[in-house]
Amino acid sequence: MLKILHLYYDLMNLYGDWANTEMLARELEARGCQAAIDRKSAGDDVDFGSYSFIHIGSGTERSLRACMSDLARSRDAFITCIESGMHVLMTGNSHELLGRAVTGPGGDRFEALGLLDFETVAENSRVTGDCVCEVPFLQDKLIGFINRAGHGQDGEIDRPFRMQLGPGANDHSTVEGVLYKNVLGTYMTGPILVRNPPLLRYFADLLCPDHASQRVADEPLFAAQEAAYRMALSELTARIGQPGQKP
Repeated sequence: MLKILHLYYDLMNLYGDWANTEMLARELEARGCQAAIDRKSAGDDVDFGSYSFIHIGSGTERSLRACMSDLARSRDAFITCIESGMHVLMTGNSHELLGRAVTGPGGDRFEALGLLDFETVAENSRVTGDCVCEVPFLQDKLIGFINRAGHGQDGEIDRPFRMQLGPGANDHSTVEGVLYKNVLGTYMTGPILVRNPPLLRYFADLLCPDHASQRVADEPLFAAQEAAYRMALSELTARIGQPGQKP
């Protein structure tokens, strides 16, 4: 039984991020792998080592600070799991937790986990847009939507998302996100595993490598998912290079 943890399922679920764990469980079960989803939030005791996959979604800046405060009490256990190879997906602003600190629009600075060497500076303005990007571990492009507070992030870390359309990690960047061991973070929000079957299959391959050939590929859900992805990718790719589009 593969156990999936949706951490801060209520605080960090701004754009329907809950669907990421549901879709992953559905994909795993289509391969013959049993999967169960646990949902934990602030104040709950969490045995991180008992899970195969952890997901944290996107939330408001206020919710992020609440999570930051809560996760600080189990910082060492969480980082130990990351260092030991835990598979983690952090969408939206949740991956800001991995840096040194987050500075809010009013100038207040909040300490984060300090695992990675970057800081986030938020402003009152918003940076939004559809996106198309490439990642080094997939042949197919990914699509999504970004809605983050400006200015963004600075720091020397591995940013795997190469933006062909849409904003990067800061005002002058064409890359975004974080990649550290088996942790993948991105400013893309919401159900990115629903919108991107290549990324869904990537995680399922990692979690259930011996069952990839057993996947029920013609299930109506997966056929509809693939068709929606191909249509959206085609439409968004056509916008690359048009006036007013970033990068």
